[in-house]
Amino acid sequence: MAPRALFCHACGAVQPPRPLDPFTRLGMERRFDIDLDLLARQHAGFTRALDPERFAARGPRQQANARAQSEALREAHDTLRNPVRRAHALLALLGGRPADGGDTTEPGDDEIADLAATLAKAADTAELDRIGLDLGQRIEACIKYLAPAFRKAQTADGTDGAARILTRLERLEVLAAEASARRAVHTPPRP
Repeated sequence: MAPRALFCHACGAVQPPRPLDPFTRLGMERRFDIDLDLLARQHAGFTRALDPERFAARGPRQQANARAQSEALREAHDTLRNPVRRAHALLALLGGRPADGGDTTEPGDDEIADLAATLAKAADTAELDRIGLDLGQRIEACIKYLAPAFRKAQTADGTDGAARILTRLERLEVLAAEASARRAVHTPPRP
C-alpha cells in the first residue's frame, strides 16, 4: 500500500483503515519467504507517518483514525513476522484451507505421535532439552519447506502441499511448547 493511500488526497486527513490483507497493508510481496528486514523497515516507516501524536492539532477524529491505522499496521506486522500466521494468511489469499488436523492418515502423523509419546515419557531435563532441540530442528525444516510449497501453490498445483506442511508445523509447535513448559517445571530455582 502506498503511504499516500493512508491520507485523503484532497485534504490530507488520515483515513480509517480499509480491510486489507497483511501483505498489501505493509506493501510486501505476497509470498512466504519475505525479507524480515524489509518488513521491519516498512512497518517503521508507516508507523512514523501515522503516529497519533502527529495529528493532535487536527482533532480527535484524525487521532482515532491514526490509532486505528497504527493498530492495523501492528497486526499486519505481527502476522507477517510469525511464520505460522504468515502461512495462514497466504493460504487464505490463495483460496486454500488448512489441512484437517484430526486426519490421522496424513503422512508423518506416526512420527508426530512417536514424538508426543517420547515427550510424555521424558523424565529429566536433559531428555527434555534433547527433545526440545529435535523439535526445534523439525520446526525449522517445516518453515524451510513452506516457501517452495507456496511457490508451487501459486503456479498451479494448489495449496494442499503447503496446507499439509503448515498443519505439521503447528503440531510440532504444540509439542515444542509442551516440552518447554515441562522443562520450566523441571528446572530448579536459582539461588
